[in-house]
Amino acid sequence: MGITLFWYVFKNLAKVFLMASGVIAGIMSFGGLLKPLMDNGLDLGQVGKMLAYAMPAMTTYSYPIAALFACTVVYGRLAAENEVTGFRAAGISMGPLGLGFPALVGGVIVSLASLVALSWIVPAASMGMERTAVSNLGQIMVNRITQQHQIKLDQAGSQPLTIYARAAQLEPPDPAHPADQIVTMTGVSIVTFDKTATDKDKNALAVPEEFYLAKTARAYIQQPPEGDDAAPVQFVATLSDGLKFPRQVTGRQDAAMQGGVKTQQFGPFPLESRLKENTKFMDIKTLKDLQEFPEKSKRMQTSLADLVRSDQQDKYLRSLQTEMAGGPGFAQFSAAGGDRYTLMPGPVPPRVERNRLVLESARGGPEAVRLIQTRGGNLPSLEWVAREARLRAYPDSERKTLAVSVELQDATLHIEGEENARDSLERSFTVTMPTDVSAIAGQTVKQYISRPDLPATSAQKLGRNLMKQNNSVISEMHSRISFALSCVVLTLVGYGLGVMFKSGNYLNAFAVSIVPALVSIVLVVTGQHICENVPPDIVKSFHNPLNLGLAVIWIGNIAVTILAFVLLTRLRRM
Repeated sequence: MGITLFWYVFKNLAKVFLMASGVIAGIMSFGGLLKPLMDNGLDLGQVGKMLAYAMPAMTTYSYPIAALFACTVVYGRLAAENEVTGFRAAGISMGPLGLGFPALVGGVIVSLASLVALSWIVPAASMGMERTAVSNLGQIMVNRITQQHQIKLDQAGSQPLTIYARAAQLEPPDPAHPADQIVTMTGVSIVTFDKTATDKDKNALAVPEEFYLAKTARAYIQQPPEGDDAAPVQFVATLSDGLKFPRQVTGRQDAAMQGGVKTQQFGPFPLESRLKENTKFMDIKTLKDLQEFPEKSKRMQTSLADLVRSDQQDKYLRSLQTEMAGGPGFAQFSAAGGDRYTLMPGPVPPRVERNRLVLESARGGPEAVRLIQTRGGNLPSLEWVAREARLRAYPDSERKTLAVSVELQDATLHIEGEENARDSLERSFTVTMPTDVSAIAGQTVKQYISRPDLPATSAQKLGRNLMKQNNSVISEMHSRISFALSCVVLTLVGYGLGVMFKSGNYLNAFAVSIVPALVSIVLVVTGQHICENVPPDIVKSFHNPLNLGLAVIWIGNIAVTILAFVLLTRLRRM
């Protein structure tokens, strides 16, 4: 094909492609942004940002359909006006290097542009769009309370909370802190929940822990520094004319922790980032780093930290159990404030259950569990004699300390010859973390999961998260390459369809070309979902869905390639 004829066809392809790509990208942008705009209550400036961030992604996603549509329209018009007959009479072949060469060149250009955009531009734009959508947490609170009179917030590393209110209003920001948002609420109820049950089973019913009631509340949402997506949002509320009480009241009436509050601060509580970790927000370099170093993932960091914390608790409690069951027969703690605690078990051997060390006296026997607090200076020692004691430990790997809590049941305090009986009480103190307990932290995911002494449940949980992340990274890289290559193949399909159907009508071309493009795109998306479909509980019969998902990702390209081969073969025989 001569240069003049090449540019004649190529210019027509480029015009129709750009027109189709712009129209499709615009429709997809407004359709995709409709729900976030309604849910998040963004202002006009934020809507403009959302549209600007959405256009690169939507434009790239429109490439396969636009390329196929352009080739079908242009070559259909050439065939309908008998220009294809003229090309053939001039000795130009009907193959991809003949009359189809402009389509092939255009497909290669679009494919390379798509690959570059999917590798760097689209992830950055998608992250910006997501960051804009979740930045207006104050307005989201107002919308949810206005519509549903409640909003659920997840605290980072702590129990979740739910806020109920009759009405809410967003106030102007404080000039000293313009990035922070202020929400005023009336008729407020705040409920915190215990995470113990939901940590073990996500489907378990959340159990309320504490209730806060107030006539009015003023909530401050303190945003993290710009660009630091991993930092949590701080939530602080000032409660006025209210009441605080726990769900469970243990012991006598005077032991209940409840009372009215004139003004009380609730929080600050760090909220989990609403920017969910997603491989679609990562460029190709980040994906490769994540595949090589899984612990860089926020999901793996959280999973590993939970397992390290659980193993540190278990190891520390087991060491205390060994000390009390044998050895000296008691455990001593040197608290950070200088006090020393001594815990002595009763006649029943101590046991570890549900991350707690349980000490009990004999059934029907005397109260024999003892906790002695030796205080510094000239202060007298305190001695508690109890029927039962439950010791819990909360490790802090960064500070290498353990927050120890001892809960005593049916306890009697002995001090300087006097006795004071309590149904229950709790003593808390901080101790230095033992070296062997501290050594559990600081390991990579691969080192941790290869430990021979790793409990089966921990290995299963960590292995499941590692498999899901690895599948997500690999499927994302394959889907980007498959998506980009589909642009080349679909242009050849469009060339064949246009010449065979001999119609330059836009509606006819769209009807003919939309099916192969959608099939290819849908199979790519379906393959990704198959790869990431890893159940929470992996049984022995479970097989990693990665290979099946990758096959589905590529089967669309394979099917379209076969279709292109069939169409080009028929064109040569015409």
